[in-house]
Amino acid sequence: MSLFSPFIAVFELKIIYLQNIFGYNISYDIYNMTRKILVLSVAILLCFLCPHVTIASGGGQKTKSQLWKECEKARILSNYNALEKLSNQLMSISVEDNDKRMQSYALFYRGLSQLFSGKAKNSLSTFDKAKSIAEEIENDSVQALVMNAVGIYHAMVENNSFMAQQYFFKGIKLANNSGYNSLKSRIYGNMLILTQSDRDTTALGNAFRIYNYGKREGDYEQTFMGAYYLAMYYNLRSDNENAEHYIKESLELYRKYDYDDVSAVYTLLSKIKADEGKLDEATLHATTAIRLAREKNQPQLVPDAYTQYATILNEQGKYAESNRVARMALDASKDVSIHTKRVTCMRLIADNCKHLGLKDEAIEYLVKANLMMDTLSRINMDRLMHERTIMLDIEQKEREAVIHKKEMESQLKINVTLAVTTMILIVLLSIIVANYRRRNRLYKNIVKQNTRALAYQAQLQQRIDSLNSRIAVQAKPSSGMVGQGGQTQDNKTFNDLYERACQMMEDERLYADSQLNRERLAELLGTNRTYLSRIIKENSGMNYIQFVNSYRIQEAIHILSDRSKIDYPLKQIWCDLGFNSPATFYKIFQQTVGMTPSVYRKQFINVEKEMSETS
Repeated sequence: MSLFSPFIAVFELKIIYLQNIFGYNISYDIYNMTRKILVLSVAILLCFLCPHVTIASGGGQKTKSQLWKECEKARILSNYNALEKLSNQLMSISVEDNDKRMQSYALFYRGLSQLFSGKAKNSLSTFDKAKSIAEEIENDSVQALVMNAVGIYHAMVENNSFMAQQYFFKGIKLANNSGYNSLKSRIYGNMLILTQSDRDTTALGNAFRIYNYGKREGDYEQTFMGAYYLAMYYNLRSDNENAEHYIKESLELYRKYDYDDVSAVYTLLSKIKADEGKLDEATLHATTAIRLAREKNQPQLVPDAYTQYATILNEQGKYAESNRVARMALDASKDVSIHTKRVTCMRLIADNCKHLGLKDEAIEYLVKANLMMDTLSRINMDRLMHERTIMLDIEQKEREAVIHKKEMESQLKINVTLAVTTMILIVLLSIIVANYRRRNRLYKNIVKQNTRALAYQAQLQQRIDSLNSRIAVQAKPSSGMVGQGGQTQDNKTFNDLYERACQMMEDERLYADSQLNRERLAELLGTNRTYLSRIIKENSGMNYIQFVNSYRIQEAIHILSDRSKIDYPLKQIWCDLGFNSPATFYKIFQQTVGMTPSVYRKQFINVEKEMSETS
């Protein structure tokens, strides 16, 4: 069904209606033409009303609106791996369209994924970029989201309650300005977690406000958040009945919508069960919390889950096992820079060590915990004392930071370019040096092999000459043997002719004659040029030119490998060996030996020098 089918159907019904009213048939041609006009008019109307609508969307690229909705869904479900990928896609398409609003949202989502996936230190710069764009386009909603996220950063990573509150208050103000009520509720919830006080009735009121808002608006995110906050508050007041009621409601919503941060609910449920004295159930929920935090890649929830499990083991008297789990919690806290949790872990380790009789280690960890707590308290006090100065200077520092950042980025680009260029040059130089050395080693090996081969060939030739002399002395002339100088071509074998050709080349050095050609060599052998080419090809695998040049190159190697002929000019060699030009000589020598004659001679001199030094 096409997009225009409903309009066409209505049009056809109108036609039938007119036919029934007036009692005659409308011409088919008129009907068809009118139908086309209708389709064209609707298409033009849609183009004006919905310029960004894709009429035929066969699974193409997602729109910004679709990506934004998927980012929001991933945020609600705490699926930060998916959020990172989706935010990058949203950023890419928003940059192409120069959509500042969606760029600010994309940066916010990217920063959020960094904050909760173990890259918290990187999130601040991302949030700053989102805030700058939101301020530029005067979008209070995005600014409110960023203020809430930065507040979470200061509370969770920096353990700075003062700064966290300041950002939360800014977020609430901006949320009020933009009418972003659901975000305002979320910020109140974060402030509730920040205080963690059983005497704070305002926190209880905020928790109920969030819960009731979610129920009233059908907002399941606000509902489970409110239920979780209420369970946490009642747990702080040791009202386990109410705490268990609300945590179970929160858990049902978590299970229903498959939230990735469900580990936090199981950790709180474990605390409630532990307070009730049901340690076996508490253990089950704590181990479930650890498993889900690992499976769903929620590193910021791992320390809480491990700490809760270690606490239960401590209460059960399993001090060694509690110590092991507490150390795992301590390592996990270091990984995500949650300093307050590290204090809790150290104190738990100290208590375990005390029960295990490890007094020195218990004192060591207790001292470490107190020092860290004192440090954190002192830092918070110092920050509180400098509140006014921080607030007055923050805008100036932000401007300076932007300028400095641009300068740093420019310098970084220059440094990266220089570093990459240097690395490329070093790599190229290394490759050149390595190839040069490898080539020299190869050349030396070739020269050494040729030198040894020539020496062995000379020894072998001496033996052959000596053996021929003995045979000549011992041989007697045979009577009745008549030379067969008149042998015909048919009586000559391939091997005899080829051996005679090789013998003539070696003894008479026919190859040194630059005028030597196939006709002349065939005439000397008593055959024709075609038969000669066939003989050479079938015995050596070479053509006539290659056959002759092989003797020339062999003689050239012999000359270049003779220490007594070091001063033999290269320009004389090619002429004496029958080559028509030095270019031909150099080319064939390079192809045959693998190097030029001059390089060969140089390598031979080096080899001779090395041999003389070693001897």
